[in-house]
Amino acid sequence: MKFVLALSIMSSLMLSACTADQKPSVEVKATDYAVTDVASLQQKIDALNTQLASDYQQLKQQQNIAFSDQSPLDVTNLSTLHLHAVSATSLKPVKEEYCQLMNAYFNELYRVGHFNLQWLDQIQLKHQSQTALAPHFANADAFYTFALTDYSSYKQAQQIMGFGCNLRAALSPNA
Repeated sequence: MKFVLALSIMSSLMLSACTADQKPSVEVKATDYAVTDVASLQQKIDALNTQLASDYQQLKQQQNIAFSDQSPLDVTNLSTLHLHAVSATSLKPVKEEYCQLMNAYFNELYRVGHFNLQWLDQIQLKHQSQTALAPHFANADAFYTFALTDYSSYKQAQQIMGFGCNLRAALSPNA
């Protein structure tokens, strides 16, 4: 009887190990992000910012008690992002939704810039210093630092809500 019980436990463990949830790897293709000139790159970045503004406002409307400020997010000046942070008392699913929205934005911005480094230094991100952007988009680690310290107040927004969003993992090649 003990043998049968041990065998059933072992087989269930093996089955559960084989069916563990694993994220499928997403192949990122440079051709999906490549542009032909500076104007096209600026247009892609502007479209990405417009989409962020729309998605962020929609999140604020759906989760209105999670935000103390209902004013629209100024996507041309993400150094004010912390002023639109999710409340620390909000439920975890709201914080996760916020993280998913912001991480997706930063991931797309990184990819658009990274795969168009040759045009990037001719782009002006509003409310950003006149420094060259290409080094900030050269790799995920450089962009991570840029996004959290120079380009936005995303780090402060996470501190305000008391929840980490793990942008570094979102910027990984398989994300």
